[in-house]
Amino acid sequence: MKKLAMLLAVVAVIALVGAPAAQAAADGKALYDAKCAMCHGKDGVAKPMAKGSANLNDAKWQEATKVEAIETVITDGKGKMKGYKDKMSAEEIKAVGAYVKTIK
Repeated sequence: MKKLAMLLAVVAVIALVGAPAAQAAADGKALYDAKCAMCHGKDGVAKPMAKGSANLNDAKWQEATKVEAIETVITDGKGKMKGYKDKMSAEEIKAVGAYVKTIK
């Protein structure tokens, strides 16, 4: 019985530790949809106004691009895109960067 209680306690701790990551992914998608999709598309395909931008769902781009590079572009901007360092917290930028890496 003690082993079962210990096992359940370990599972509960693991679930609690994983919950913030799941929430961050959800927040990243919501932020992306609100702030990025208008130019980069909900599916990651750049719209005409974002001409010259990478298609975020491109497998080669996804493989070649690290999340830190995505966060830098979100923070500082690139080309026509202005940075979001004054509009989003570092945590929000990380959440969007992580979400972008899930677009397929």
